[in-house]
Amino acid sequence: MITIITGPQGSGKTQKLIDMANSELDNTKGLIVYIDHSNNHRLAVSSRIRFINTEEFSVDSKEKFSGLLCGLVAGNYDINRLFVDNLVKIIETRDAEAVQYTLNEIEKLCQMNDMQCFLALNSKSLEGLDTEGMNIVTCG
Repeated sequence: MITIITGPQGSGKTQKLIDMANSELDNTKGLIVYIDHSNNHRLAVSSRIRFINTEEFSVDSKEKFSGLLCGLVAGNYDINRLFVDNLVKIIETRDAEAVQYTLNEIEKLCQMNDMQCFLALNSKSLEGLDTEGMNIVTCG
């Protein structure tokens, strides 16, 4: 299951995502992973949550991001919450087809491994995407 936190720039999507991740510590028995494109929010995310900065692994495309996710799950079968901040910056494209591909890959991975994914996505990046079956939370 994917939950997309969306809204215009500056509407509080990242803070909401961080708050949700930190609050999940009391609600889940598995591992929680928070993925971001930089270290800007590392200190806001609890140290009990695995924080991954994609720049440290040269993740800059939909294929590399999918590979990162598959590697994470293969090495940590007990991940059950995944938080992704600003997917468009991670895969370095606003192309709707690339974003849709990545959402589809995340959805498959979530279904196969009984995970929940929460991601922040600018409302402009959400336009034209097939989000049927995904929860949409609007900020701002």
